[in-house]
Amino acid sequence: MLAHSVRSLLTPRAAGSAVRGFSAMASPQKFAIYRYDPDQQAKPFLQEYTIDLKTCGPMILDALIKVKDEVDPTLTFRRSCREGICGSCAMNINVKNGLACL
Repeated sequence: MLAHSVRSLLTPRAAGSAVRGFSAMASPQKFAIYRYDPDQQAKPFLQEYTIDLKTCGPMILDALIKVKDEVDPTLTFRRSCREGICGSCAMNINVKNGLACL
């Protein structure tokens, strides 16, 4: 399902639960990402990342890309169209299923 064998679910920790209101949240923003590595045979765990929202795009997907590119290259997730059409970036966001690209 996900590249490499590391699985991630995104759970931003902030006031406000609307996905579309992501870019209006406070900067810097903490993200708690649910991680699992089956190669390690350990329990899944939450890993926190702090991202300055002023330096990335308005979507949660932009923040994930920033984490992967600049903070933790082991983070993997699916994405494709970035337009809310294909559904490949579907994940659990603030305890609700949604698209990271909206």
